[in-house]
Amino acid sequence: MRMYALLTEPIGDISKVMIYESKYRVYLFLFETHENMGANADYCYETLEEAMEFCNEELNIVEEQWVVINDPKDGEQHDIIY
Repeated sequence: MRMYALLTEPIGDISKVMIYESKYRVYLFLFETHENMGANADYCYETLEEAMEFCNEELNIVEEQWVVINDPKDGEQHDIIY
């Protein structure tokens, strides 16, 4: 599962975030732009709940802001929307 949220107001350099839940870990990607470019930073979490909690507490992202998108295909970057 993959989803992203656009921040209504940038926090520092962060304008967009993406969460990618793989079989083994949950990745949180941080972007400086709303454009479809690679992430500027990333974090790894054990659970989706941990990643969502960080986004809510540190970036003020609420559930309604999340847009669910398709998982990347084999060989595609996890932080790019194809």
